[in-house]
Amino acid sequence: MSPRDKANMKKLIEQRDKLLKEMDAIRHRIEGIEIAINTLGGEQDAGSVLRSGGKRRSNVKSFIISLLTEAGTTGLNAASAVEMAGRKGVPLERTSASSILSRLKADGAAAYDGDKYRLNEFAKGQTIQ
Repeated sequence: MSPRDKANMKKLIEQRDKLLKEMDAIRHRIEGIEIAINTLGGEQDAGSVLRSGGKRRSNVKSFIISLLTEAGTTGLNAASAVEMAGRKGVPLERTSASSILSRLKADGAAAYDGDKYRLNEFAKGQTIQ
């Protein structure tokens, strides 16, 4: 393979990776919107489960991920997650947000800098704890 072909391949791979990240971010935003619809009493999506007693419980983790995606490099903490959710008309308990953010960090899906959580794709170059 010539050096020119290698350079072209590298550019194509970078473009593909960028598009995959964008696709993932859009998917998370759609999930967040579906959760908001469910919370407001709309249709139940596959990400929702029933609690005992038949009450719907939305997939809060997916919603938090969509908020992290929206926050991007700015990141968020439990308080800002509750605030963002409120602006979308979605009730979110601070303790739930805090727990899920912490779990995302423990699972290696998000990074924490001592103040804000960011999805790993947005945490590059940040000082992480």
